Parts: sequence; C-alpha cells; structure tokens
Amino acid sequence: MHAGDVRDVLGQPGAYAGPGLPDALALLARITREKAHVPLHADLDDVDEPLRLGELSGERTPARFIGDAATLVRLYAGRPVKGLDFELAGAEASELNIFG
Repeated sequence: MHAGDVRDVLGQPGAYAGPGLPDALALLARITREKAHVPLHADLDDVDEPLRLGELSGERTPARFIGDAATLVRLYAGRPVKGLDFELAGAEASELNIFG
C-alpha cells in the first residue's frame, strides 16, 4: 500500500501528485528505460515538457499518453484510473504497470 492510496480513499489532495512528483517522474523515466518497458510519450497537462518513458530502441512505436501526471503515476503503479480524464493510444493500461 502506498500513502497515495490512503490519501485517495480519504479524499485528501495530492494523492499521486505531491511535492515529490518531479522526482517521481524522473525516477519513473529512468526505471522504465532500464527495464526496457513499453515506450511511451507523455504529454502531461501539468508539466511543461513532454516525458519519454520506456525503452528507446525504436523497435516499437511509442504509445501516447495525454493527461495529468497523477494519472500517469496511477497507470504505472497499477492503480485504478476509472473515471479519470486521459487518453492512452498504442498500449493497454495494463502494459504500463511496472509491478505487474
């Protein structure tokens, strides 16, 4: 269980987008590259620059995510995203889960 899970259940703000978000995104980018995870180009509503995640070999066309950073973190953590506003093309949500 993650602290974000508890905040989410209690309706507290910052469940997956607290002050450590920039560090979490940098770590996520590094880990997904190291694990040769599904390539993804993320256009984040609340971050200025697009984020590249996953392997960079070019063997697979990167999937595309459009939405907020908290939803992206939820996807990679395998957390529920039902009812959240985002677009994901070129991959299934389950493919992004780094714990699955």
